Amino acid sequence: MESRDITIIGGGPTGLAAAFRAGMHEASARIIEIASQLGGQVTALYPHKSIYDVFGFPEVMGKSLISNLVQQGLQFGADVRYGETVQRILRHDDGGLEVVTECASYPTRSVIIAGGIGTITPRKHDAEGCDRLEGKGVNYAVSHPEAFRGKRLVIVGGGDSALDWVMNLVEVAARVTLVHRSDEFEGHAYTAHQVQQLADHGRIHLYNPAVVTAVVGNEHLEGVTIRTDRGLVRTIEADALLPMIGFHMNLGPMADWGLQMDQKKILVNSRMETNLPGVFAAGDVVTYSGKIKLIATGFAEAAIAVKSAVEHMRPGQKARLQYSSVGGLPKRRSQAFA
Repeated sequence: MESRDITIIGGGPTGLAAAFRAGMHEASARIIEIASQLGGQVTALYPHKSIYDVFGFPEVMGKSLISNLVQQGLQFGADVRYGETVQRILRHDDGGLEVVTECASYPTRSVIIAGGIGTITPRKHDAEGCDRLEGKGVNYAVSHPEAFRGKRLVIVGGGDSALDWVMNLVEVAARVTLVHRSDEFEGHAYTAHQVQQLADHGRIHLYNPAVVTAVVGNEHLEGVTIRTDRGLVRTIEADALLPMIGFHMNLGPMADWGLQMDQKKILVNSRMETNLPGVFAAGDVVTYSGKIKLIATGFAEAAIAVKSAVEHMRPGQKARLQYSSVGGLPKRRSQAFA
C-alpha cells in the first residue's frame, strides 16, 4: 500500500480539516473512516439540523457544512478508505508507522486521531413493544425529515436532540407530542423556552414529568402509552415514535493502543501530541486543561496537529505556516513527496 505522510483516523469535521491543512503543508494524507460516508457525528446525528456556531456561517445545515468540508478537505487528493476500523498502530524500527485495519495495512509517517467520540449507537427505549416495532414506526434517527410529513409524531427526551427535533418537525408532522421524564429540560435554555412556548400556545402536546411505558401496533406503530408522575395512564394515537434519550459511545480497539487516556479521552499537550511518538490527536476525542467541545475548536486543533505532524516528519525543520490569503493554495497533488 502506498505510504502517506499523514494518516487521519476519522472523517468527521476535524478529520476533514486535517486533510485540508495537510495539503496546505504539501503533505500527502489518507483518511480512514469507519462509516460508509464522511461527516462523523454531524452526518450520523443531525444532517438536517441547523448549526449556528461555526464561524463565518450564521446558519448552516449539517449536511451542507459537511459537503463544503469534503470539497475543501479532499481537493489535494487525500485517499479515503470507507468502512474500515483501525485495529492497531504499529511502529517500525526506522520510526515509520503502520495503521492496520481489518482490510489492509497502511504505511505512514505520522498519525492524527480524529475519531470524535468513537462509535455512536442510539440508546434504545425499553418500553414494551419498542424492539418489535423498530423500523415500523419506532425510529432512533432522522434521515429524512419529510418521512414524518403528516404523521402523528411522539418524541421522547428533554435534551438537545429531542428539543431540536421538536422545533424542526413541528411544521412537518401533523401533530407533535413531547414526553419527558422530568419537569425540567436538559437541552439549551433558549430552545427549551421555544418548545415551552409551542406547548403554551397549543402547537405541540407536552407531557412532563411522564414516561412512555408501551407502544401499540401489529405491522406498524398505532399508538403510544404514557404514564404521568401522578400515575395517570393514557394511550395516544401515533404513527411515529422518536426516542431521543442519548447514545452509547464506544472507543472500540482504540482503547488498546497504549494511549494515555482520561475518562475515555486521549490526553494531548499543546502540540496535540499523544504519549505515542508520531501519533497526534484532535477533536472531541481529546482532552486537556480548558478543553471546549466545539466544531470550531476541532478545526483549530486539526491545524495544530498537522503542523506538529509535519515537524515530526521533517526533524530539525520548523513547519512554515501557509497563509492562503498571502500565497493562495499549494499545487494540488495526491503525493506531495513522490
